[in-house]
Amino acid sequence: MRRSRSNFKAALTAVILVTSQSAAAQPPAAEELPLWEFRFAAFGRYSPVYPGAADHNFTLLPLPYPVYRGSRLHFGDDLDEIAEGRVFAGSRVNLDINFNVNFGADSEDIPVRQGMPDLDLLLEIGPELEIKLNSRPAVEGELLLALQLRAAVSFDGSNASGRGILFNPELEYRLDQAFGTRNDWTLRWKSVWASEDYADYYYEVAPQFATMERPGFDASSGYIGSEFRVGFVRQLSARLKFDGSARLWINHGAKNRQSPLFQDDYGLGVQGAFIWTLGTSERRGKSL
Repeated sequence: MRRSRSNFKAALTAVILVTSQSAAAQPPAAEELPLWEFRFAAFGRYSPVYPGAADHNFTLLPLPYPVYRGSRLHFGDDLDEIAEGRVFAGSRVNLDINFNVNFGADSEDIPVRQGMPDLDLLLEIGPELEIKLNSRPAVEGELLLALQLRAAVSFDGSNASGRGILFNPELEYRLDQAFGTRNDWTLRWKSVWASEDYADYYYEVAPQFATMERPGFDASSGYIGSEFRVGFVRQLSARLKFDGSARLWINHGAKNRQSPLFQDDYGLGVQGAFIWTLGTSERRGKSL
């Protein structure tokens, strides 16, 4: 629990520092929403500590956090992508800068990694080209293709280290107000490809950490795995909503399956949060 709180604080600090550099741009036509909100979430997540891991992280956090919906920058609206900056908006194509966080884990809590360095909080930053594949709005079923290129940076306290590059093609189907209800659904498939530096972070066993049970391994760039996600948002009242998701990771065929740190071809995870809106600004912003 202590590490989970420090992970969140480090992520929040890192994103605020990066996103504070964004400049204003003309927004696309979109639904008007409060420019600022202040929220409180009871947040929980259960997921593998990394792709191919047999061990899981359980994170349970109370999260007070701000939401900002500027003309170019959004922060806090999406629990999966904590910040998003719009570079270009078209009728069918958008270019964004996205920020995502993977929580760290103590190696002493992962039997296969005992004696190795801890896995620190990992911030992923980079552009996303989003292409709308049909002409329907989200309330009628919107189909999107996203091509993401992200740089990964780990944080050990205030020390940052580059961890390589990720390429993530993603297909997403959105259905808001499904069947006339207050339920919003998303179905998302994502494939992950990584540079050697990123693969090293999770799968390499350097000679000084090799043992009889954990032989040395030199990781390589290539396919990491795929993720299928079902997301669900239910507006329970004017100020309370539930945001949850279930995920299946399919790591069969991954480049580094021979690593002694790779243990499972499949992984399951769930995430959920009850989110209270405590206050909003009178000034209006817009959804991206």
